[in-house]
Amino acid sequence: MGSIIDLHIHTIVGSMDSDISPKRLAESAKAAGLTGVALTEHMSQWLPDEVEKFREESGLFVFNAREWSTDMGHIIVLGLDREVRGLARVRDLRRACEENGAYMILCHPFRYYPGPSNFLFGDRRDADGLAPEVLAEHPLFHLVDAIEVLNGGCIERENELAQEVAQVLGRPGVAGSDAHMPMEVGRYGTVFEKELESEQDMLAELRAGRFQAARRLEPGVFEPLEQPVRP
Repeated sequence: MGSIIDLHIHTIVGSMDSDISPKRLAESAKAAGLTGVALTEHMSQWLPDEVEKFREESGLFVFNAREWSTDMGHIIVLGLDREVRGLARVRDLRRACEENGAYMILCHPFRYYPGPSNFLFGDRRDADGLAPEVLAEHPLFHLVDAIEVLNGGCIERENELAQEVAQVLGRPGVAGSDAHMPMEVGRYGTVFEKELESEQDMLAELRAGRFQAARRLEPGVFEPLEQPVRP
């Protein structure tokens, strides 16, 4: 059995809007049946010694990452040095990721869709009538490596549309809870084919596409968009 990772978690360490302490994160992740988490903070990534301490105390696989706010939308970046800052334009972020071998995931592309609060199509009055094939033409979809197709902060219709667009593009889909409260941790997870041992290991598996987006049916039971998986 491979690893089950919640790829979208916020904590009090680096996100002002979160209520999840490291201790509560460890407890909640284990209760949900996760084997690991990606720390995708809004403001700043964890310090290396903070990550190592959390790994040792929790026994979880941990990826220290960040969710970036850009001119086009929110992007989870895995594998970019925490000292890199000030990249507000998604094309600049893409360039930095290519130079450093980092991986980009477009977060919740259809949250609040259709409507003015949607990042990608908020300025389109005809957004509600656009087919997935037309939506897929947005340039942001072509600047990322994967699309978040299950997000805990989105309603089912928004997640389903993300899945449809990912299918049109042939882009891989990942899942994450987007948790800001302990009870939200592990609502969704990304199931990897192998047991992950390091951040570089996970980057390699992401690039190879050996994973599936999954929803938690009950503690310890995750159902990928195709079939159930038990840890």
